[in-house]
Amino acid sequence: MANVLVRDKARLLRSDGASLDEIVLQLQVPKSTVRYWCRDIVLSQSQQRRIFEKQKMSGIEAAERVRQKRIVLIERLRKEGAKQIGRLSAKELLLAGTALYWAEGYRKGDGEFGFTNSDPTMIRFIIRWLKECCKVEADRIHARICINAIHKNRMKEVKEFWIEATGLPEDQFSKPTFINVVSKKRYWNSNQYFGTLRVKVRRSTDLRRMVMGWIEGLAR
Repeated sequence: MANVLVRDKARLLRSDGASLDEIVLQLQVPKSTVRYWCRDIVLSQSQQRRIFEKQKMSGIEAAERVRQKRIVLIERLRKEGAKQIGRLSAKELLLAGTALYWAEGYRKGDGEFGFTNSDPTMIRFIIRWLKECCKVEADRIHARICINAIHKNRMKEVKEFWIEATGLPEDQFSKPTFINVVSKKRYWNSNQYFGTLRVKVRRSTDLRRMVMGWIEGLAR
């Protein structure tokens, strides 16, 4: 008798436009059972639309919950990672900067010190490294922006970005280099693109030779 009452309640809810999941939640019976009981009930278009919209909203809410959890996890891991590194000693700073130069610096030939990257945080780090580890005077550090020619009309903004990012005065920025390559791709965030920055040190041939020696030391 109890099953009959539950079945009748399920059929009534379904006839009123409830989804199978809503009936399962309310009556606490298996979904397969509810589906069997209500297999002959045809929902109206408005009822189907309501269920679809609710399921869609539930999916959006579930996705947002997952996104928020991911954000919390990323932030926690970021903080843990930063804490594990802590404050770099002078030796650690020397090694880190040398490794960066090994990866991104000018190493061919026997010219001056040069380092290029698009990441402002990395550029700031290498400038700090030059000053603290290599004892380079600030006025010897110069920079050159390299960017696609399609961004010529943004050069004031681009230059201001790199001046703020590096802390270098404007008169230590050389004339920018424009790349005349037409890209077939179109980026939605093109206004957030600031090219790459080439950091050079005047009168730095001996410095570069020393850095190459540090790299050899790391490679051993």
